[in-house]
Amino acid sequence: MNSLSDLRHRTAWTLWVAAGLVVVGGLAPFVFGGTSSRIDYVIIPFWFGAVVLGVCAVLPQQTRGISALLYFVAGLAIVYGLLSMFSLPVRLAVLGTCQAPPAPCTTGLPRPLTNGENTGMGVAATLGILGIMLGFYGLVTVYRRQAVAAPAPPERKIPPVASPAPIVEPEPVAVAASRGEPEREPELPAHEEEELPELPPHESSSATT
Repeated sequence: MNSLSDLRHRTAWTLWVAAGLVVVGGLAPFVFGGTSSRIDYVIIPFWFGAVVLGVCAVLPQQTRGISALLYFVAGLAIVYGLLSMFSLPVRLAVLGTCQAPPAPCTTGLPRPLTNGENTGMGVAATLGILGIMLGFYGLVTVYRRQAVAAPAPPERKIPPVASPAPIVEPEPVAVAASRGEPEREPELPAHEEEELPELPPHESSSATT
């Protein structure tokens, strides 16, 4: 919760600093160029953009879509002021200018840019661009708020699964008893040689006389 609060304060301060830079940038042409400066009108879009950035800083609870829309409007106003300001030197370069005072201008062309106008233009452009960049950083910080917030712990919506029944191991059975002793093959009787009868003695074929 503290990190989320710190992030909101950082976002607000970033947007306030961006708005302050844009306000000072709108005053720069008056400060350096005086009331006769030809870029004094830049104060209107710059201050409008600063007001919109201040609205973003005052409303820290706005949604991200509203923050993006407000930043887009503020950035569009500041960019419009920058383009309007830089259109003056472009117009002078295209149309041409008279000689620098105190020389008289007989052609009716506009005078060239003064040193005060150049300085005010540079300061206003620098501060306006810095304000846009800081505003973008504040917008990124707004988009990070949801990631910083700690999510609520998940709630279990289904009943817990019952623990499985313990597995009963079967008792070991004697292998010899289950298989039994192997049957023995009957032994064949020993081979006995058959005795042949003896032949009678050979009698001589010649009879004794």
